[in-house]
Amino acid sequence: MTARRTLLIVSYHFAPSPLVGAKRFSFLTREFTKLGYDVHVIAQELNDSVHGRADHSLPVHGTVHRVANPLVVPLKGKGLWNRLANAVLRRALLPVGHEWFWARAATRKALEVARSVPRGAAPGIVIATSPPHAALIAGARIARRLGWPLILDYRDPWSAYDWPEWHRNGISQWLATRIESRLVRRSAARVLNTPSMREWFEECFHFVPFERNHAIPNGFDAVPDEGEQPARDGTLRIVHAGDIYGSRSLVPLLRAVERLSTHHPGREIRVTNYGPLPTAEWKRIRSAGLERFIEERPRIPFAALFGELRRAHVLLAVVSEHMTYSTPYKVYDYMAAGRPILGLAPNDAHLHGLLAESGAGLGADPRDIPGIEQSLERLLFSEARLDSTRVDRYRWSNLALQYRAIIESVADPTPAHARGVTSPQAN
Repeated sequence: MTARRTLLIVSYHFAPSPLVGAKRFSFLTREFTKLGYDVHVIAQELNDSVHGRADHSLPVHGTVHRVANPLVVPLKGKGLWNRLANAVLRRALLPVGHEWFWARAATRKALEVARSVPRGAAPGIVIATSPPHAALIAGARIARRLGWPLILDYRDPWSAYDWPEWHRNGISQWLATRIESRLVRRSAARVLNTPSMREWFEECFHFVPFERNHAIPNGFDAVPDEGEQPARDGTLRIVHAGDIYGSRSLVPLLRAVERLSTHHPGREIRVTNYGPLPTAEWKRIRSAGLERFIEERPRIPFAALFGELRRAHVLLAVVSEHMTYSTPYKVYDYMAAGRPILGLAPNDAHLHGLLAESGAGLGADPRDIPGIEQSLERLLFSEARLDSTRVDRYRWSNLALQYRAIIESVADPTPAHARGVTSPQAN
């Protein structure tokens, strides 16, 4: 009997890390295990003092191999030497990220793991997910040493995006593109988190076959209906979970709430943010005289937060003007909660297409206050509901089947049409 195919997954963040970067492959690894793969994950060593309290709600499947980062940047301490070293390291590592030193240790661990693969097993596959970009660097080294196909998985772009100058200067961007190009040439397939990311990628890396570029989003698990529903009377609650930073702001939403409140004086409308708002954001809110429409609550464990999401009337997602390719991970948690979503994003942001295609909610440009008001009117006062048949395609179990088709296509270079295999559905 032929042994199971081995998947070597290089994911710097992995469950039970509470960081959002841990979620994608924590769920996909569970599904890959169900599909019969022998899954090994190469991940960073956990440090609660750095990353926060572990999130044990995340699934942990396969065999996880933790690797310590041999040099953590920035260096701790405020001495002159450390400050000088950090200044040099920050500039030198800007093209590849502070985690660059981890790639070598991760490669050694992966090669050690690969030696335990049984003889006669199906050819293995290396999947490396970024950011941080050190995971892609390690994945390429591992795949080259083992002679296994490499799949690059992008949760965010590396160099294939029009980053503003403050994010990465011209020289750093040029170096990042050259380094990434080498890894892309070595890869057998690329999986990007959104179709918008895939478009940016193909514009930058036009030298690889486009049919080997795929878009597979993040997803969610179906959650049993426990009877939690929004209140039918009293305050209408709009809930946002997480940080407001950069160019993001709740002021446009609050202006729309103020306008809408004049048309519906019998129902108070309030925005609740779970997590601290920056001082600058509170200053903007108070300057506009809108503080009566918003409350700030502390962060709470996800299990408790999920109950609050289910009891909300509308859930809010915000995309900044510098990340139009992005779909915030919380959108998929919102889908699982089953409440309609209001997306505030520039008109060219991918989030608008996702909400329209999935039927999960409505989008509006933050500069369009009447448009936000109109969307809120529909979501709050017309009993808007998610279309579960359209949202179901974003379940992790369905996304893993799409991923399996990509895995098997790079394992067997025979064209898919010759093998009678249907290409994975693009999103």
